[in-house]
Amino acid sequence: MNAAAKEDRLEDLHVLLVDDDAAFLDLLEALLQHLGVKAITRAISGRDAFSKLHHVERVVDCVLCDYSMAEGNGLQLLQAIRTAKIKLFRPDACFILVTASGDHEVVGMAARLDVSGYLVKPVTPDKLKATILKARHRGIKIDFNRYMQVPVPG
Repeated sequence: MNAAAKEDRLEDLHVLLVDDDAAFLDLLEALLQHLGVKAITRAISGRDAFSKLHHVERVVDCVLCDYSMAEGNGLQLLQAIRTAKIKLFRPDACFILVTASGDHEVVGMAARLDVSGYLVKPVTPDKLKATILKARHRGIKIDFNRYMQVPVPG
């Protein structure tokens, strides 16, 4: 199997799902399992995800994170990742922001933090797979100083 074909397989990925809506977490997990993903970790807030990323036993390949959550929003988590606040987690890791709307301010902040991709609800299996594959192929040149200056709402 060539390298490109291997990268397009989702079976080997470890995906972290972050959302405070349990029903949506269930849906995303079921869609990922349908696509062949076996290693899935769930978090119910940005704070919970931050903690889980510090204690995972297997490297997380892709984060799918809701923007709007009570305890730590998606942009706060993305900024923490991009500024290397999470030890043993690559600052250029694949991070997909999941949102119900394309709020221009949120999208702009996420772009300045080099988000890997966006997934707009409702989510379908095809849209999920295409978004993950596209995001994983996107290269990021880390710029800690720029990321620190993005005014992320708390």
